[in-house]
Amino acid sequence: MEDIMKSMALIPLLLLCCAPLYAADGKPADELPPGAARETDAKYPPVISYTLKNGLKLLILEKKFVPTVSFSMTFKVGNVDCPSGKTGLAHVFEHMAFKGTKVMNTKDYPKEKALLDQIETAGKNLIAEESLGAKADPQKVKDLKQKLSDLEKAADAYSVNAEFVSTLEKLGANGLNAYTSVDETVYHMSMPADRLEAWMILESDRFKNPVLREFYKERSVIMEERRMGEANPGNVLFENLSATAFSAHPYMNPIVGWMDDLKKLSRTDAEEFYATYYVPNNATLAVVGDVKPAEVIRLAEKYFAGWQSKPLPSMSYTAEPEQKSEKRVNVFFNAKPSFYMGFHNPGDDHADAPALIMLSEVLSNGKTGRFYRNLVEGKQLALGAGTHHALPGNRYPSLFLVAGTPKAPHTNEELEAGIWEEIEAVKKAPPTPWELEKILNNYEVEMIRGLESNMDLAKGLASNDRIKGDWKYNWRLLEDLKKVKPEDVSAAAAKYLKRSNYTIITMTQPAPETAAAGKGADKK
Repeated sequence: MEDIMKSMALIPLLLLCCAPLYAADGKPADELPPGAARETDAKYPPVISYTLKNGLKLLILEKKFVPTVSFSMTFKVGNVDCPSGKTGLAHVFEHMAFKGTKVMNTKDYPKEKALLDQIETAGKNLIAEESLGAKADPQKVKDLKQKLSDLEKAADAYSVNAEFVSTLEKLGANGLNAYTSVDETVYHMSMPADRLEAWMILESDRFKNPVLREFYKERSVIMEERRMGEANPGNVLFENLSATAFSAHPYMNPIVGWMDDLKKLSRTDAEEFYATYYVPNNATLAVVGDVKPAEVIRLAEKYFAGWQSKPLPSMSYTAEPEQKSEKRVNVFFNAKPSFYMGFHNPGDDHADAPALIMLSEVLSNGKTGRFYRNLVEGKQLALGAGTHHALPGNRYPSLFLVAGTPKAPHTNEELEAGIWEEIEAVKKAPPTPWELEKILNNYEVEMIRGLESNMDLAKGLASNDRIKGDWKYNWRLLEDLKKVKPEDVSAAAAKYLKRSNYTIITMTQPAPETAAAGKGADKK
């Protein structure tokens, strides 16, 4: 604790000074330590890789154009890793990671902690009583809610609202945010380059010493987020698609979590989740911008080395069994007719993945894609139609997604038939070399554009390293895409885009008497 306090005291000084030219051991700041490896192949950016003894992976790319630096900390933990009955826990912890530490967001942590412990006891008691359902004692529930509220108000007297975030913003942070997917959780921001050490102090403290204050208040915020999602037609479609297409694999669960699970989550659950997955050997930190790589490594050793590594649990989950027949669900909802189609794919590490990516682009590569040319402009069946080769994630086999919105007076059924015509056409007649060449050109252009943004680079490097096991994944994927032949695309369509591997969720307007009751989704 004393070391942390000393480090925090440095922050005002760091507002006025830049990084030193020499490290503490007297070596020039640009001299890389043993174990650091610089990429020398001209096909790739000159990224420097370094792994701390605790397993934290560093990826550093020096770019001198603007005196800023972007950071992306990626953890290989997402909703797919939530324990059974605790869906949404990964997303909940992401919210809690902004609530401060033992020295941030608090006026007197020992006094605050005593109240936080009482809050947790009250919260667990409330969860236990509410879990009884119809047998719960209404008066006891009311009393427990009041006790929880009173304790939270008492704890508020010792907390400093948003101090962690406001401190970073005073230091010049922008793009300060995070996101959770089914596969990963990512924390990112950009800072003035001379605030490097301040970032190291604050970010290392955040992940070494988090305090999950305001847990039950934040859980209520997330539950409201869940309710808002239930009023969003696109979210309703995708949630139903995942829950229908997957019968065994945890990709079936929504990132925000199921409401019944959220109601039962405790702060203890979140702390155990943190202790299991928020370890340095499960994280990659990418630093891109106007920095000296050796200085980044020195500071990372100084502030992150004390973060203790732990063995990770198995991340092997129940494999989804082969789908043998079409699945079809209709959802009544007060929204325009639309639908999502899903076909099980073999996963991004499968030899067929590049061909499926090219197939996705052949069908919906902007205005040159077949869906737009033939269904939107040609037959005018659709307001829009698109694809994605892998959703909701790519750590495990997922879904080749097709989305469609018919153009009135055409129906979901007419557009679905039109999409199947396009799928069958590409099975019978391979795409032209021109179609594939245009896709590759677009991919290369997007990669070049991605190199311009420090933030995009940092997020891409860290995510690919942690999830794909290789920060060079995007460049190597391009080489694999170049090897795809037109007949490979047709073969992939025939192998995976078939009725027996097909799930469709359609959305239609409810009957007038149902619609009068208000918005809502009901399955048919």
